[in-house]
Amino acid sequence: MDDGTGIVHIAPAYGEDDSLVSKQNGITFINLVDKSGKFVKEVEPWAGRFVRDCNEDICKWLKEENKLFSKEKHLHSYPHCWRCDTPLLYYPKESWFVAMSKLRDELVANNNKVNWYPDTIRTGRFGKFLENVIDWGISRDRYWGTPLPVWTCEDEDCRHQECIGSIEELKEKGIDVPEDIELHKPYIDNVDLKCPKCGKKMHRAKEVIDCWFDSGSMPFAQWHYPFENKEMFDNNFPAGFISEAVDQTRGWFYTLTAIGTALFGRSPFENCIVLGHVLDEKGQKMSKSKGNGVDPMTLLDTVGADATRWHFYTVSAPWLPTRLGLNNVQETRKRFPKYLMECLFFLCTICRD
Repeated sequence: MDDGTGIVHIAPAYGEDDSLVSKQNGITFINLVDKSGKFVKEVEPWAGRFVRDCNEDICKWLKEENKLFSKEKHLHSYPHCWRCDTPLLYYPKESWFVAMSKLRDELVANNNKVNWYPDTIRTGRFGKFLENVIDWGISRDRYWGTPLPVWTCEDEDCRHQECIGSIEELKEKGIDVPEDIELHKPYIDNVDLKCPKCGKKMHRAKEVIDCWFDSGSMPFAQWHYPFENKEMFDNNFPAGFISEAVDQTRGWFYTLTAIGTALFGRSPFENCIVLGHVLDEKGQKMSKSKGNGVDPMTLLDTVGADATRWHFYTVSAPWLPTRLGLNNVQETRKRFPKYLMECLFFLCTICRD
């Protein structure tokens, strides 16, 4: 609005907003980076080099070609890996999605029937998340996990696909499936199906499923329902209440609600107690990299289990963050006699009256 040309750089393959705008306007989608973060062979003269190592050379090339208008450094936020703290690269890849956006209204309606503690989660953090829900990218390029049970015909003109729902169905449609088939990688990758359309082989998608799908399936999967234990499932669904920390609004709380709505048309829990995070003494998130974690054995050996329990019970409401450290618990323990005397004084007053 104040300076520059007003022209916006669009990179369809390397940003969500860019990708959406490009699709809406028919802009070609070109990926110039391979899976190792290096430029592909068509990108000369930087082919095969890691993209972040080429910034200065690209600017130098632009200047030599008389195409560089200005070069400046800007300080801005950027996503980093939460484990190793290295900069991340936005990268386009094909994934399998569940069309949760089609269930948006049902998700919101089911959520409004749940008692949330505090209720602000229902209408705020979780409710707003559901109102703006996007499709669930359910596949992962990992070795371990629940294999994605989708097989695709190898014939390019056919490409028939099937989702297998049980071991019985797999043995019925599979080619030479072992009697004691192991359902994990790499064994399941060797199982092919015969295409019912063209007769050629069908191969399984190599991805595994988002592990949160497993967690969200807990209400029925723990009973091996619908294959057995129907009465057990019916007697325990929905759950009376669940409880987890506030970050699960985008984790377990969501996948439970998503799968419950998709399969059973309702939320699989009636009440939810949302807990605040446990922080260090200074109110910072505990982290191995920061070295500010609290050793529970130090607490138990120094102040004892009862004092630690009393600290959690009295320091704040369950849904608020709790600062935890040796000094915090010791301070709480010091105040305990005061609380006890006040209770005794109150009881004595009632008895006297």
